[in-house]
Amino acid sequence: MKVSENVEQRGAGLSLLFARGARPDADALASRAASSGEVVGFSVSHRPADHPYWVELLALGLTFDLLGLAPGIPAQSSPSLHAFATTLADVQGCDALMIRPGPHLSAGSTLLPVVRAMAALGCELAALPGLMAIGWEPAGTVMAPDYYSRVIGGWLKGGAFPALGLTALIRSPQGEVASDGLAFFTGYEIRLDPLAGEPPAEAAKLALRLIHFLVENGPYTPGLVEGPGGEALQCEYTANRDCLRIRRTVAARP
Repeated sequence: MKVSENVEQRGAGLSLLFARGARPDADALASRAASSGEVVGFSVSHRPADHPYWVELLALGLTFDLLGLAPGIPAQSSPSLHAFATTLADVQGCDALMIRPGPHLSAGSTLLPVVRAMAALGCELAALPGLMAIGWEPAGTVMAPDYYSRVIGGWLKGGAFPALGLTALIRSPQGEVASDGLAFFTGYEIRLDPLAGEPPAEAAKLALRLIHFLVENGPYTPGLVEGPGGEALQCEYTANRDCLRIRRTVAARP
């Protein structure tokens, strides 16, 4: 079972993957900004005349750089590892735009207000013509635009953290379920040991609830803790402290 390497070093980034030749230009972004507001209102706060292939976007008082606009060269994006409501084959050969926190946010790019603002920008841009998928760089995920809008929009309205989108799950041959991309938010991944005879879907459901809890409430500490459903969870770090191993000692409360 292998998770993405150097998740914390990738940095926050939202890639917009377009069919070849379909990337918008700065005028198209300005037009979209003028009609924004369904999820979050945003504006083009800086549009350098000598570098027309990037713009600065302002949303919720935070600025983000958008790179790779036409007719310049596409932005560089990380390899896609996990696909939701699309396939990895579908995004092969796409041209990318990239949204990243502005320089003044570099030290706080993992903070939830920054991530939520950037995710909301993705919802506003999800209807751009020619958009094939939206990717979240720290987890190597790609999502169909309608799937992205649904799961991210639900989270922004107070719903569950989109663990199948801003993170991913990996299952080992032994039945362990591990997160991929959670380290961006918490500093470590989790690995949930299976229970004998447990259906794989049940272990995955618990892993998703754990990811939601950890992102919204902060990390567990090693030792015995109570899980989101009343489970008694024994937690311990791996040797290099990049993964928290979680074992269940008793069943959840009825």
